[in-house]
Amino acid sequence: MSFGSLSNTPCHHVKSIFHSQLSVSHFQWTWENTDLNFTIKPNRTNSRKHLYGLLLICVVPLSSCITLPKKSAHLTEIHERRSIASKFPARVQLANSTSPQFLNYSELTQLARNHQPAGALGRKLDRLWRTPIVSNQAWKSGLLPTRASNPYLGEFLRIGTWNVEKSLRIADVADALSSESDYLKLMHSNPLEFVRRKEMLRQRQRLADSDILLFQEMDIGVDRSDYHHSPELLAEKLGMNYAYAPKQIELEPVLQNLESSDNDSLPQLDTDRYRGLFGLLVLSKYPIKSATAFPLKHQPYDWYGQEFNNHDTVEGVRRISSKGIFDNTIEREVKVGGRIFFRVDLEVPGLPNNTLSIINVHLEIRAQAEDRREQLEEILSHIKDIPHPVILAGDFNSSRYDLSPTSLPRVISRGARNPNVWIFGGVNLLFPAQAIYNTGRTAFNGIKNLYNPLASHNPVIAPNKTAEMFEMVEDYRFSDGGKFDFRGTPERSISGSDALLANSNEKALKGYRPTFSVNRPIGPFGRHRLDWIFVKSNHLTDQSESFRFAPHFGETITAFEKPMKSRLSDHRPSVVDLPLGETNLSK
Repeated sequence: MSFGSLSNTPCHHVKSIFHSQLSVSHFQWTWENTDLNFTIKPNRTNSRKHLYGLLLICVVPLSSCITLPKKSAHLTEIHERRSIASKFPARVQLANSTSPQFLNYSELTQLARNHQPAGALGRKLDRLWRTPIVSNQAWKSGLLPTRASNPYLGEFLRIGTWNVEKSLRIADVADALSSESDYLKLMHSNPLEFVRRKEMLRQRQRLADSDILLFQEMDIGVDRSDYHHSPELLAEKLGMNYAYAPKQIELEPVLQNLESSDNDSLPQLDTDRYRGLFGLLVLSKYPIKSATAFPLKHQPYDWYGQEFNNHDTVEGVRRISSKGIFDNTIEREVKVGGRIFFRVDLEVPGLPNNTLSIINVHLEIRAQAEDRREQLEEILSHIKDIPHPVILAGDFNSSRYDLSPTSLPRVISRGARNPNVWIFGGVNLLFPAQAIYNTGRTAFNGIKNLYNPLASHNPVIAPNKTAEMFEMVEDYRFSDGGKFDFRGTPERSISGSDALLANSNEKALKGYRPTFSVNRPIGPFGRHRLDWIFVKSNHLTDQSESFRFAPHFGETITAFEKPMKSRLSDHRPSVVDLPLGETNLSK
């Protein structure tokens, strides 16, 4: 039974565990030197139950570093780019160039003291949330899009999405995407990485060749990202049009700056350059026809009031553990604003109405799974009547965990409302021998849900409330009968999988390829699949199974950052290809 390839990092230590012929319990393990593969061969004299037990113990810790081969990678190569200038109408309806008036530092200090201002400041803040910044400068300067093509997919679009972690290294992100030589300068000199150089460069090129890129956590005028206007920086470097929607204003640096006036040892804020904007970005080689943004009604976490709350011992232990175990620091982050709806319509010849709608998503992380489901349900309510293709993508924070600050009263309150606590706590109390079973059930449920937010949800025996959000998306129908493509077909997925969503989101040996990692993951712990791409093609309905404009070869770009001196983000990018006509994958 083959278990695929093992990456040198972070699992290089695995090789030292196994020898060419190592007998472990009832099993004979064989190490294959070729491409770091290994197989497990059961001893025929032993029962199946021993095989399953050992596989469960061994596979799960290794699943974070075992990859399925990317069998279809060669089908994603761009053989040529064709001019499509003649396919655009003589006069393209462009969105007006817009930009809201930013708050000056004096207004930001007022906001830091009163996060719900009235009067002129309140009206200015409301306009900020509802006025995306739009620029079609690339189109106006003559940078027209070309159409990627190869013999297998014909002409196709490529879509990418990436959460760039507070734009901390946005200048390096721009360099890595715009130039292969600049990308290579970011690498360390570990000679082992040169073995994978070809794959790293392939993945970088695939991401850089995207026609449309969605970004989350984009700063404008924030000290942590060197006060860059991040959308403008990326757009200019990559020669693309852009639409940016602010969703929050970072007030923590303003508060610290006010406190530092009496302490010369604290860093001073550049008040002339500080804008504090934090939001979502859509970059496009195609011209932008319109952009719409507004705050969602459901905001489960108050980034202003709740960040000021005093934390008890339970939260203190959580923060110390996060730093000590995973090297992740949890600090106060005071902001105003919240999660938003953000839609951008593009002029794309060859699609119905020559239009593609992009819905850039970033759901709340400091909330429970039910809250994220409600936020996404609200977003879906605003797109039901769209009559042309739709891309719904971004950071869905599809975790089972609520990362909002906790406390002993909250732990007790949530436990009291959780039927599992009462049922299995009572069973353990009345029948102590059952504690072993319940411990095993908990472990099994954790394994079931590992890297797989789509795993089945049984509210009592094996809960996974995150699955409800995906079930909602799968069952969703547009007014024209269209639906999001959840298909997985071996010939159209990057790893040859037939699992749900495998065509649009890379499947791994266990669950889906993780897109998020803490600074120091430990085995399977500290990694999650948070980012997703969903596609409405206009050719897939309950009565039609066409693959035109359907997702093909969805891939998580994992090798792109591995050789770098320090990572660009705590998230990994994802990409997918969308053919405009029928495909011929048999060539």
